[in-house]
Amino acid sequence: MKRIVIFICLSMNIGITGIAQDIHFSQFNFNPLTINPGLTGVFYGDQRASINYKDQWQTFGAGFRTTAFSFDSGIMKKKWSKAYIGAGINVFKDVAGDAQLGSTKVLVSFSSIIKITKDQKVSAGIQLGKTQKSINPDNLMWDDQYVGGAYSSSNLTMDGLNMEPFNYNEVSAGVSWDYRASAATMTSYDATQIQVGVALHHINKPELSFVSTNERLYRKVVIHGNSHFGITNTHIAIKPSFMIALQGPSKEIVIGTLFRLRTKEASHFTGYFSESGVAVGAHYRVGDAIIPSMWLEVGNFALGVSYDVNISNLRTASNARGGMEISLRFINPNPFKYGGGRGNASF
Repeated sequence: MKRIVIFICLSMNIGITGIAQDIHFSQFNFNPLTINPGLTGVFYGDQRASINYKDQWQTFGAGFRTTAFSFDSGIMKKKWSKAYIGAGINVFKDVAGDAQLGSTKVLVSFSSIIKITKDQKVSAGIQLGKTQKSINPDNLMWDDQYVGGAYSSSNLTMDGLNMEPFNYNEVSAGVSWDYRASAATMTSYDATQIQVGVALHHINKPELSFVSTNERLYRKVVIHGNSHFGITNTHIAIKPSFMIALQGPSKEIVIGTLFRLRTKEASHFTGYFSESGVAVGAHYRVGDAIIPSMWLEVGNFALGVSYDVNISNLRTASNARGGMEISLRFINPNPFKYGGGRGNASF
């Protein structure tokens, strides 16, 4: 039983204490529904869809592979002048290690967004859903399968696992504040935009039942912020962002900056900003990794690529290889529509 517990701890999150730590993405700005239900529907557009993929810790064997999809929309925007509703769905699948320790989540979220001025709005959201945990021990090797110093999968073992998948319900909530300078005073590339929020995940502290009926998932507090500061009379913008996640004995702090260059002039004749831009920079996950990244924005689409360069105590075993992450986002209508997105579709 001791070996089972150790194995699960390592499989759930190498290098981070505890079996109750959530999986995470480095490109947290591409995962708004994952970090805060209050961000549901908080963007300049009508529909938003994102796909995310992370491939991590491959130097430790099978490693971790995480795939996510989210979709959200603003409802009643045209009928209600001072407020509207956000609704969304977030689905992701994570598989870790040779034992294929898996997590599958389906979450739905709803929010209320209130415009307090023409430049500011606040939102509050709730997220409900279900998670399934599973494990496949068929590929594991046990010490009593070594006979005469040689291993054979046909050798019977007394350490075999027989763990059925189990499900638990999720409840999370969050709030956010969003500020964007009005189009009357700012152009697409020198706008000032700020967004901050806080969320509480796993409010119900669901029970984990692989090895113990007393093990519960820790509540998690997420504090986050991102911004866009355009440099006047240039095509350059600075985009600082941060995220702090506190969950039981574990914590994650990510902070960094991207520099965005507008690479294509917008069309003023049609009234649409069909512009494109590229952003490069890096973030630092405290005590764990440096994360260089690049974003490419073209009209409705944005593509993000990053890599976790491991600098923790695991760097000797990992050869500094943390993991690749790729994100693709689509917003409809074009977020660079004149007077709408004002040159920043990042949030």
